[in-house]
This record gives sequence, structure tokens and C-alpha cells, in this order.
Amino acid sequence: MTNVILSSVRKTALEHPDAPIHRMAGAQEVTYEQAWNMAGRLAAKLREETGGREPVMVYGHKSSLMIASFLACLRSGHAFVPIDSELPVSRVIDIARQLDLPPIICAEQAPYDLLESVCADQILDAQRIVAESGPFEDEPESLWVSGEETHYIIFTSGSTGMPKGIEITANNIDRFAAWMKTFPVVRDGRAVFLDQAPYSFDLSEYQVVGALVTGGCLHAVSAETTHDYGLLFSDLRESQIDVWISTPSFADLCLVDPSFSRDVLPKASLFLFCGETLHSRTARALRQRFEGALVVNTYGPTESTVAVTYAEIKAADLESPDPLTVGSPRPGTELRIIDPETGRQKAVGESGEIVIVGDTVAKGYYRNPEKTQASFFFASLADGTPARGYRTGDQGSLDQRGNLRFEGRLDHLVKMNGFRIELGDIECNLMSLEGVKQAAVIPVVRNSQIRTLKAFVVMDDACELDGLELAQNLKARLTERIPAYMIPRAFSRLEAMPLTPNAKIDRRALASMGR
Repeated sequence: MTNVILSSVRKTALEHPDAPIHRMAGAQEVTYEQAWNMAGRLAAKLREETGGREPVMVYGHKSSLMIASFLACLRSGHAFVPIDSELPVSRVIDIARQLDLPPIICAEQAPYDLLESVCADQILDAQRIVAESGPFEDEPESLWVSGEETHYIIFTSGSTGMPKGIEITANNIDRFAAWMKTFPVVRDGRAVFLDQAPYSFDLSEYQVVGALVTGGCLHAVSAETTHDYGLLFSDLRESQIDVWISTPSFADLCLVDPSFSRDVLPKASLFLFCGETLHSRTARALRQRFEGALVVNTYGPTESTVAVTYAEIKAADLESPDPLTVGSPRPGTELRIIDPETGRQKAVGESGEIVIVGDTVAKGYYRNPEKTQASFFFASLADGTPARGYRTGDQGSLDQRGNLRFEGRLDHLVKMNGFRIELGDIECNLMSLEGVKQAAVIPVVRNSQIRTLKAFVVMDDACELDGLELAQNLKARLTERIPAYMIPRAFSRLEAMPLTPNAKIDRRALASMGR
């Protein structure tokens, strides 16, 4: 049993050693041969420093060292846990503690607070290790992560205020990669992929897997560049991107500028979306400005390995008043729509909870059997093939052709700007702040899309802050606890929370106040 990512990268490194694997503005382009050798040196160090096959955290941003470190973990028998350096240190420490303070490969300098929380001998300086001279011994292929071993763990927002880890296996990735290799443009090989999503966000696996299994190149765009409009467009003009992968929100950001067209991306042939709702206006603008390019809508939670459906958006789809379909399931996956209360299967066209059964459904939640049992189950496909199933908590319906319509969430998990956010996570962190007695967070929806988050708080009587001063105070303190994308834009102080007849917070009442 092998690992398709590793075998593909090794093959390209041997047959096309000078092919670029990673490039980013201000950094030196890295080839497949260089990346494979960097990974080999890091893997040798991991074998020297670790005795088992425990997960390894990889800390950094969009550098080639991150890619080399992921490969190194897999080559030395470890699942990798991608940690973006933009995350608050307290969040990183929470993850490290859940993993029992594992080894951490640092692709960039780690902050002092993180270094203080882990043993010094658990920190591996990737830059120093790859720069070392002298020979190193390649690992036997039998050591590679493979089969049902965990390939990576992505930590996402959790309803308890603590992030939860989702275990994706090597088999999951192998099957996802086989599907991606059938996509237009991707299947031609050697394409340049936009690499914008943080590696701690599972959307990034779309471009990482797609590029590495086809000899493609990742064109990385840093957060700093993303937040500077001038830098971003200058970088895109030089990118030669063939495959654009992002959330619809990032494409909308670029479409605000009329120059975002073939003048900026002359080679763009495939626009691939996941992570949130793709609206007709976005797809229509892309088809107009990038004539001949494919616009593809997909759907899938982290728990089912990035995405499980595919739909090429045609002119006829844009003429319909209905929301855009997210498409039909990939081979090896079946979608079922059930009544969330009874589990009864719904008829064609009826709305209910989306259930995914297939060979890319994850193992479950890391060291959390209770949550795993609540959402994951063993099942079989229509042909009798055993498979795992996952109750998504998403609402949707299937049409006569088996195409899925995504209709939002059944619970308090939302997707905003492509990020998956548990509102309970924010609420727990708000209520841990001194002076906050109660907290509730609601999404603010405009034009059928979540635009911002608004928090309602009940404060201690001793707190004299209100309005802008209170908002600034709470935002500043939350910044130390949760990622920036989770911080509500607006805050409102209440004397008491509105309640439903069964004494729960009345979120409908709050939503009417939040408009």
C-alpha cells in the first residue's frame, strides 16, 4: 500500500526535476526535486527525534517549507496538522494540548508564548534543518502514511469553545485525488493553481492535492498580499494561473475591480469554488470576463475530504431563478436526504438533512468518541460496498437527476467568507471574558448571504462601557482567543436576553434586532 501524494511527487521529482512546485512573490521558486530533497531531510530529522507515529504540527504560512514539511510528515509516518501563523497563539496552544504537545515543525519563527508552552526539544526549525549539509538517508516506502492511517488532522471551530480535529485518512486523500485528476484543466497536468486559502483551512487541500498529483505548481498568495488590493492585482498579473480555487467571496472581492479579467489572468481556464454559496451574479460575471473558462460549483464539509459534488455552471443555469446547484456526487459517494428528527429518507425534491455516505468520509473527530458517534456511522453504498456515513447538519434537497441544492445549516454552524464557524465557539469565548454574563452571536444575512456576525451581550452591573467603547474592548480581548475571521463586527449590550417559552435564548428575536 502506498501514498498517492508521495508517489506522485517523487515521480515528478525524478522525471521532471526542474518543474516548479511552489512559487510566491518575494520568494525563490522551488522545484519538485528541491522540495522532495527538503522533505527528505526533514523526514530524516523526524525519524531521529520521534519514536512513534503520532501527529506532528506544522506551523507557518504559505511558504514552500510548509509543503515540504507536510511531505516530510507523511514520509516519516506522521499525520500532519497544519497550523497557520495567522491564528491566535492561544488557539494554537489549545490545539497543541489536545495533541499532547506533539513535535512542531516551524516553517517560520514561532511566537514566544507558543515556545514557552512546549518542550524546546519538540520544536524543529525547518529552515535550519533543510540548510544542513551532509548526506541523509531516505526512508523505506513502508514507513509512509498509507491506507486507513491518518493523513492529516484539520482543526475547525467547535461548539464548546475548543477547536475540534477531523481525521482524514490516506485512503480518503487517494480517492479524492483520483477524482480531482478527472477535472478539466487539472487532468492535463502541469497547471498553475492559485494557492490562497490558509493551509489550516481544508479548501487549501483542493489546490495542494490537485497540483501535487499532476505535477502542477502552487502559486501562493500570502495574507499580506490578499489584504492589499494593489499588491494582490500586481501578483495575479504575474501568476500565469490556470486553475483558480477559492471561496466565492474572494472572487467577489476581485470582481469589484473592472480590470479583473483576461487582462489580469490570461490563462485562467477553470474557476473552482467551495466553502460557501456561489451566487448567480458571481458565476455570470466570471463567465463574461473570462470567456471560455469553466465555472465549477462544488460542495462538501471537512468531514468528507474537501468536496463530494461537482457542477459546471452553464448559461441555462444562470437563466433559472433557482439557486445554483452544487452538482452530483463523485464516484464512491452517495447523498441521502433525511428527516433530521426521525431519520426517515426524504423523497426527491423534499428538503432535509444532507447525509454523505462514501469512501472519502473521515475517520471521525480526534480523540472525541462522543462527537464521532453522534455524527459518523457505518453504512454501505447501494451496491453493498461498506462505507462510512456522516450527518452533515446541512439542509438540502436532491432533484430528479440527483443534483444537490444546498439550503443552509440546521444548527448554529455557519459559513462566512468560506470559513466554517461554530457560533457557540465565539459565545463560549465571549463568556470567558471578565464582565460578560451572557452572550449570543447571530449571522447577519443580506441578499441570501451571511455578511457579518453580530454579538449580543449581557454585562456585569459593574461594567460601565457601552456602544463603541464596549465593542472595541470586547474585540481587543477576543483577538487573543479566536481567529480574526470569527470576531463579530457589531456588538450590542442588553439588560437581559430575550427568551423562548422553554427558557432558551430567542435567536429569532435577536435576529430581528440585528437587521
